[in-house]
Amino acid sequence: MKFIQLTLSALLMLHAAFSSAAEVHQHQSRDIGNMPTPQITLQVFRDATDGVNVHVTTKNYRLNAPDSPIADTSTVLQGHAHIFINGEKRQRLYGEDLHIPQAWLTPGVNQIAVSLNSHQHENWTSDNNTIVGSVFINLALPSLVLHNYSSQPVALQHNHHE
Repeated sequence: MKFIQLTLSALLMLHAAFSSAAEVHQHQSRDIGNMPTPQITLQVFRDATDGVNVHVTTKNYRLNAPDSPIADTSTVLQGHAHIFINGEKRQRLYGEDLHIPQAWLTPGVNQIAVSLNSHQHENWTSDNNTIVGSVFINLALPSLVLHNYSSQPVALQHNHHE
């Protein structure tokens, strides 16, 4: 019975992840073309004072502000990220780390999604798939992260919990 509950929970969260990815499409899409496909990984840590901290790791992508000196764009894509909390766009990200205050989170399960965007706010895509990372957390559980998903490369990590 517990397995069925966990399976249903996982399916609901996957549905929410893909639904949230659809919400990321608030902007036009831009295919990466022949550039190496960017990869995105999210790590979430409890903040000692309030909420959580998120570390965003990218490969084949340079996070920077629009007014940053333009780096060589012939070998790696660049741009910023959009941060979504439970499907709502909250902020832009120009570096690797961000803080999410407790006030942005709800009791129970929360989703944090990060999309990679050009400085014209277009969603970067590869093979018609938005490049996005998503993590589900529950602050009430000892193991904070429930599920971690990345569209590039497609990866899903599920933490088994009681």
